[in-house]
Amino acid sequence: MSAKSVFVMNADTGEVLYEKNPDEVFRTLSLTKLVTAYILVDRMGDRLSETITIDRPHLTGGSSAKLRRRDVWTLQDLLYGMVLVSGNDASLAIADAVGRDLLTADGERADTAKATKRFVDEMGNAAEALGAANATFADPYGLSAKNAATARDMGLIAAKVFTDTRLLPAWACTERTLHIDGKRPRDVVLKTSLEILGEGSVIGAKTGSYMSKNIYNLVAAWHAPNGQTIVGVVLGSTSNAARYGEMRSLIDALPRDFPELGVTATDASSRPADTCD
Repeated sequence: MSAKSVFVMNADTGEVLYEKNPDEVFRTLSLTKLVTAYILVDRMGDRLSETITIDRPHLTGGSSAKLRRRDVWTLQDLLYGMVLVSGNDASLAIADAVGRDLLTADGERADTAKATKRFVDEMGNAAEALGAANATFADPYGLSAKNAATARDMGLIAAKVFTDTRLLPAWACTERTLHIDGKRPRDVVLKTSLEILGEGSVIGAKTGSYMSKNIYNLVAAWHAPNGQTIVGVVLGSTSNAARYGEMRSLIDALPRDFPELGVTATDASSRPADTCD
């Protein structure tokens, strides 16, 4: 592994399968969105059909899910826009919606800025509850350098995210067409930028990139032949191609290094990957 930090664990058992400098802190960049996704379903998992009207504060630079002012998006579709195409705009809209819900529960009134701050506070609480002791957050999408964590932290977060049945459908399709209501109703096509998604037993993934600073991170999850869920974290790879190549190497090597993972499951404990509908 040429990546600066690597962490692999069995999400079902908690067993650490491989590590390299797992406790060095790195910028998480868009890996941050895994925490945003987790809080969304943890707080509003039975309410993903609820909608939010997009306003100017939700529109930001960087990667985009094509939100427009006065669009009406469901929380479910915002989740797709955040994980498939890493939409910073979708992340902000989610943070606003969930932050307002949290503030309402606290008995407080909210605007977008206050709701987003409340959401970011909740990100820290969620990471701590998952054992990600070094994780820090300043925004819901990863632009700030204060969004940081270790590979171990991200592995613990990913173990929760990629075993949550409410989240797995978000990665089941490499391309989704969404119908967006609002001032200008239209269809939006989201085609994933995650090269590893849809390969073999991979059930989900998220990248974090800062190309001008040569930072390339990747988190992925897959089902081992025995049906158990494995999560891998690669931080500080030397290039986009390197991070994917190293993750594929991990996927290929683990059943050889851990023979119990390579035994094909035939009973009900086997969990097939979600299928795209």
